Amino acid sequence: MSVPRPSTGFSPETAAALSQADRGIRSRMGNHHALFDYWRFAMSTLCTVNAFYVGFYREGRKIVYPYTFDDTLPSENYIQPEVFTYGPDGQAAWILRNRRPYTYAMDHGRLLYNGVAFGDEKRMSADAVTIPVYETPEPEAPVVGIASIQSYRRDSYTGEHVRAFEWTARSVATVLSREREDALNRAELATPDPAAESERLSVADVVQDVSERLRELHRDICRVAAALPADRPDLVALVAALRYRCERTQTETMDIIARPSVHAETLLRSLSGKEREIALLIARGGMTNKEIAAQVFVTESTIKGHVSRILRKLGVEQRSGIAAKLSQFTE
Repeated sequence: MSVPRPSTGFSPETAAALSQADRGIRSRMGNHHALFDYWRFAMSTLCTVNAFYVGFYREGRKIVYPYTFDDTLPSENYIQPEVFTYGPDGQAAWILRNRRPYTYAMDHGRLLYNGVAFGDEKRMSADAVTIPVYETPEPEAPVVGIASIQSYRRDSYTGEHVRAFEWTARSVATVLSREREDALNRAELATPDPAAESERLSVADVVQDVSERLRELHRDICRVAAALPADRPDLVALVAALRYRCERTQTETMDIIARPSVHAETLLRSLSGKEREIALLIARGGMTNKEIAAQVFVTESTIKGHVSRILRKLGVEQRSGIAAKLSQFTE
């Protein structure tokens, strides 16, 4: 377990809260609804959190939001997981491009208000911190997601709150990274299925359909909860547990298309560190060997050798095939 040290600049109270948050986050491995719900709760012990969300980047400029929360909404208006397309001028693109936190104070919320409204759409957030979620806890890891805390009160967040949010995000990244490693280890024992990747889009369609059915089920559960007599706490508790199970299932269902495929992860991990860096440069910007050589400080002939090995390991014949294989890591 990682314990904040005084050298990090956290106050003793914040350091203690972060230590507790780290334990709670790590104990929720395998249950993403509980993981994100606890992450929100952990931040709420440090600062005001009226609204909170977690999203993960997918190909085609899309983001899957498996968990969204607004404390001003009643339970029957629980915010369902969604998939949205993001533009080049919003928070999502900014975070992906800059790899650092965005705060409301940077531009008085201009970037924040460029995004899609959620929760209580009649109220505007008066302060916000939005941070990148990395693939692993390492500083140079790829950005795979985005998380945000928001408040309806101005000047809610300090620099320490921003750093604390980033610190907890590394704990979350550790959990998600470990889950991927476990999935890869299990995949090594499975029989390869070449047809599985070609079915990914149809799986996404099915997930969206199931998500809509769960939305209707959640609405019905809330109606039952509202009709229960107050003198039957046993029934109230039972229906509350049922509603939680529905919300968890909704998160887990959307998570099917939120996480990168194991096959694509395996391909990327088959590359050495330098090969991976070069492959992502090719996939993201279509850079030439000369341009890549200048950026990574090696000779052009060395780049040619790396590219040849990358093509062979990914099972493609042209550089365009590299972009196709790694597209979900570059959007």
